[in-house]
Amino acid sequence: MTTTEPSPAVHALPPLRVARERFLSGRPLPDGVPEDVLAAWRRARFFGVPHDLKEPPAGPPRPVESPLLGAARPVLERIAPALGTGRSVLLLTDARLRVLWTSGGAPGLTPHPGLSEQEVGHNSAALALRSRRRAEVHGPEHFLDVWQDVSAVSVPVLAPKSGQALGTLTVASHLCGGCPPHPQAALAEAAAAAVEAELRARAGRAEQVLLDAYLRAARGEDRAVVALDGRNRLISSAAERLMTPEVLRVLERTATTARHTDAPAAAELPEGAGCGARIDLVRQAGVVMGIVAVLEPHDEGTPRPRPRPLPRLTGSSLPWRYAVERAAELIRSPEPVLLTGERGTGKTALARELLGPADIETLDAAEGGALEGDLTQWAAASPLILRHAERLTQPAVATLNSLLDAHPDTRLLVTHTPGTPPGPCLQRLLDKLAARMVVLPPLRERTEDIRELLSALTPRPAPGSPPLTWTLDALRALEQHPWPGNVTELAHVVQALAEHRRASGPVRRAELPDTVREGPAVRPLSPMEHAERATILETLHRHGGNKSRAAAVLGIGRATLYRKLREYEG
Repeated sequence: MTTTEPSPAVHALPPLRVARERFLSGRPLPDGVPEDVLAAWRRARFFGVPHDLKEPPAGPPRPVESPLLGAARPVLERIAPALGTGRSVLLLTDARLRVLWTSGGAPGLTPHPGLSEQEVGHNSAALALRSRRRAEVHGPEHFLDVWQDVSAVSVPVLAPKSGQALGTLTVASHLCGGCPPHPQAALAEAAAAAVEAELRARAGRAEQVLLDAYLRAARGEDRAVVALDGRNRLISSAAERLMTPEVLRVLERTATTARHTDAPAAAELPEGAGCGARIDLVRQAGVVMGIVAVLEPHDEGTPRPRPRPLPRLTGSSLPWRYAVERAAELIRSPEPVLLTGERGTGKTALARELLGPADIETLDAAEGGALEGDLTQWAAASPLILRHAERLTQPAVATLNSLLDAHPDTRLLVTHTPGTPPGPCLQRLLDKLAARMVVLPPLRERTEDIRELLSALTPRPAPGSPPLTWTLDALRALEQHPWPGNVTELAHVVQALAEHRRASGPVRRAELPDTVREGPAVRPLSPMEHAERATILETLHRHGGNKSRAAAVLGIGRATLYRKLREYEG
């Protein structure tokens, strides 16, 4: 359930009316005008919204149907009678604040077709969407004259899985006293909760509809079939071999457009794609849920395998492949490339693979020391990998900036791990390299690569010894772990098992480190919390799960141990 975005001006409406009139006429404002209200008025003036707007601005036609509207309509039609006759308006907007559905009415409460601040200034729907909380706007807090006697409460409607704001639900009525909360705030929250529940119920059905459409198109044959709905994608092996990242991006855009416009879909694939696409819409209860694309090669032969530019890098997932292929494309021209991502994602391994077997110089800012002399001596004479740019001293960054100004066509690969805000000198370097930046995905976003990585990271067994294998339960645990240290952390786990394991047969879940075996914490943890949780779980494991003994060894009370375990689980 959402919490309330308070309306600090609501208890001072008469003085606020005076302040608004002075603001509109350009006169000095009285003291005590809430900063957020004043900022909203200024934004409306910046956007050029006329305060005396009477007729709604001409906008795009209201969407005929959408997944949000399809889920919300039956809910809202049941709730609308509770508004009462001629007293309130109930309305639903999408994420662009276009009004999708309205019910009810009263003099002075005619809604506009769009509620973005660029169109109508400050209002509760725009505030709720921005804050992702219940929001109220009363009387003179609004910018428009026609809403000076209106109170409105809005609640964001969130997607069931991603938490993305899909739109807002608003109840508007005549100006009410003694607010907040708005008298119908509970109704608005209940309506939003009911719509979200319906969206959750439909999400599973929509995925099943997409899967059924994919299976019908594939028909058990080796056909190049892709099914997408903007959130999920199903790709056959034949399509995987035939498709390029550019083709997939076009299909993703086509699916998104089809869902929002409910129009026949057509995909214009890029020149040189080597294939065409036949698009069919996937519908559920008359609403477009996604598309199925059948890819057909232009030549008569079988779909050609797409060569991987860097075959020694392990991983075939789309996020990893996109990053690798983008980096391979950039390195073809002799200009610097920035590789960024969390620690352990493989930035240095990718950099070395990109530069190939040529003589490569490597400088590491994490090793300490002044690098400006090394950078001056290098002077863009040979390929260079510069690791840990976030650890560069200011003189070294200044030297590098000067070198790049003088030699913009140098073959330089810079690795950077985001963290603390960069200083102005480093920020200038990052801005300079931003157009040629590749972001490497964390391991938790490409868990389908874990099984390939296990094979690549496992040391070759001694002669006569069996290779390291894994039970399905152990693989599930490895794939569910969030891997804050990414591939580097996975490599340490595999190396430790290969060197110190005494059991025979496949690796079982019980042999994995405690933090991996116990599954991830429900909420995201800070690095300090990760370390503390790992220590607690390891101590519990050593003492057979006895919490009293583990607490004594850790030097904390048993109640503290229980509290910390509850915090990490919630």
